Amino acid sequence: MSLSIIIVNYKTTVLIKDCLDSLIKNTLGISYNIIVVDNDSRDEIEIMLKEHFPDVKFILMGYNAGFARANNAGIRY
Repeated sequence: MSLSIIIVNYKTTVLIKDCLDSLIKNTLGISYNIIVVDNDSRDEIEIMLKEHFPDVKFILMGYNAGFARANNAGIRY
């Protein structure tokens, strides 16, 4: 793995979908993984990821942990 991309989400499902579409389209010739960490958005993010991006790792914090703590959870993964 050459690159891990961590995206922290809080109620931005549409923006995350656009971001992931762009990353996948424009990240060529490099091995990478994508981790989306959700700060308890309570929206459709998990369903959208399973349907459109099954290879993306999803971490649900279970509460709004904040940006730094959510990033640390992605790093630990």
